[in-house]
Amino acid sequence: MKELYLEFLDVENIESVIEKFHDTIIDTNRSYNFFVDWDKVRNNITKYKIEFHILNSLVGSKQFEDDLKEILQKYPQVLPAIPILLAIRELNLKVIKDFTEKVPKVVNYDFNIRNLTPEDIDNIIEFFDKTGLKNLLINMVTKNIYDYAIGVEVGLDSHARKNRSGDAMELLLKPIIEEIAKKKGIQTILFQKTFEYLETNYKIKVNSSIQNRKADFILIKNNKKVINIEVNFFSGTGSKPQEIVDSYIERQNELKNNGFEFIWITDGEGWKGQKNQIHKGFEKIDYLLNLYFVRIGLLEEILCRI
Repeated sequence: MKELYLEFLDVENIESVIEKFHDTIIDTNRSYNFFVDWDKVRNNITKYKIEFHILNSLVGSKQFEDDLKEILQKYPQVLPAIPILLAIRELNLKVIKDFTEKVPKVVNYDFNIRNLTPEDIDNIIEFFDKTGLKNLLINMVTKNIYDYAIGVEVGLDSHARKNRSGDAMELLLKPIIEEIAKKKGIQTILFQKTFEYLETNYKIKVNSSIQNRKADFILIKNNKKVINIEVNFFSGTGSKPQEIVDSYIERQNELKNNGFEFIWITDGEGWKGQKNQIHKGFEKIDYLLNLYFVRIGLLEEILCRI
């Protein structure tokens, strides 16, 4: 199997392969769409477009409480849009009214659409005052709530960047793998499925030891050959290189016991200076690639030969 690397990279020994792997490691897997998921922002804002425009009458209001009371009475559908103004998605909020009290009172705010009692309306008016929303709408929002809400959604989306960073390798490689599979006649690509899914949906026997394991990618070639592709990006924080390599060696061993093939694609600055662990990976794992190896066509060649 290592002969494939020597042939494809036109080098004489595995040490040269390891050098090439190490020298082509990248520092980041962020693409331009990492920073803000604009489709998500647009969808979340559009969902409350009418409600934001109704609330917009409060901007610069000279009789804020009366205007807010009228809106809440006539248009209770604005309720779910209110927490968004504070960058909150929950519709049921609990707030301690006064921390200085010996037994602090907890106020429950329900922003689900419903007919409001006079007490509910008074509570929400107090919520606007105490949370600063009243001041925001009278003194700080100069044009309209809709534009302000877009900014809030962009901020909320920044919390999702951690997940996007973790998923970036999958999202980056998914179209590449799909394109290779299309060219090589691999009809089935499963994304983020457990191996049990193979048994349930494709009648492929799976050992109990891996049934509940989730795979980044599962390819089924010629209706019988199963190939698991796992991808990750090692930034240098969290797991140690040795732990990562050992875990994927064990993964391959479990898959081979089931007659499945395994490909590991990894990258990231955490591998810099870790040639011993990279060497161990190449020694114990049949197919180890970084993103450079994928880009120059080695993944395609491997999938062709498996």
